Amino acid sequence: MNRRKFTQITGSSLAALAGNTAFADHHGEKGKPFKAKFAPSPGQLFSGKGKKLGYVDQLKLAYDLGFRAWEDNGLNRQKNDLLEKIAEFMKDKKMEFGVSVITNGKGAMFNKPTDEQKELVKRDLERGIEVAKITGQTNMTMLPGVRDESMTREEQIKASVDSMRLCCDLVEEHGIILAQEPLSHPIGGKPVLIESFEDGHLLCKLVNRKSCKLLADFFHEGQIGNGAKLIENAEKVWDQVSYVQYGASPGRKEPGTGKLDYVAVTKYLRKRGFTGIIGMEHGQSKKGQEGLDALMAAYRKIDA
Repeated sequence: MNRRKFTQITGSSLAALAGNTAFADHHGEKGKPFKAKFAPSPGQLFSGKGKKLGYVDQLKLAYDLGFRAWEDNGLNRQKNDLLEKIAEFMKDKKMEFGVSVITNGKGAMFNKPTDEQKELVKRDLERGIEVAKITGQTNMTMLPGVRDESMTREEQIKASVDSMRLCCDLVEEHGIILAQEPLSHPIGGKPVLIESFEDGHLLCKLVNRKSCKLLADFFHEGQIGNGAKLIENAEKVWDQVSYVQYGASPGRKEPGTGKLDYVAVTKYLRKRGFTGIIGMEHGQSKKGQEGLDALMAAYRKIDA
């Protein structure tokens, strides 16, 4: 997007007066809605006040900056009365809810979970159902457990299908999609079951349920050495993708600070007709207002 550079305001007195209005990015008019449904998360957007904003105030800030979606990995831990306030605001502003983590797998090997692990995962899913009834969200992140290194990864994925289908049985009637996220790092010191787009795609294809789809986090795919093949790999698994997340690799900061070409990725998603949410699951390369300006500039650039 070819936008005029906003005049930079300096001076502590002007900054204090600016408050929540000092959010213009370096590519133009404050608050113009993004074309893509980029979703920031709690604590990611600098308020300009030097103090932490309440949850709904963070949503207001996101909306004022032009974002029309939101995600929060820890949402399911919030109390229901706050969830209702969040849902009310987002409905009023026509914002869409992205993922929250429904379960981290509880350290289970899904090919042979213990009875205790089954119960813990079930409780997580039941809480997710309760949350989704309030928020109206569809996608919820699921981490399908850890590796059983007594067998190959492919063998374990195949052996985990029955456990995954039981999870689908719980959530499917409620319209929830268990978005399976491949990770490039261990969980609790243990290697994960799925670490690539290809792994997640195989699991989703074998489970073969509308409530089990792939969360394509391009950061993780880049971290495992596939940065040069992001679009090629995404195309191979596209039939199972329900949700997307961004983050620079290396560094896991805003797009443009690493080696991944998010301009090309965003163009690919548009060509593919993707109109879903793109989670901004990353940190920032700079702090404070400078960090917010850099983040906004990065997303205005790839939204062009």
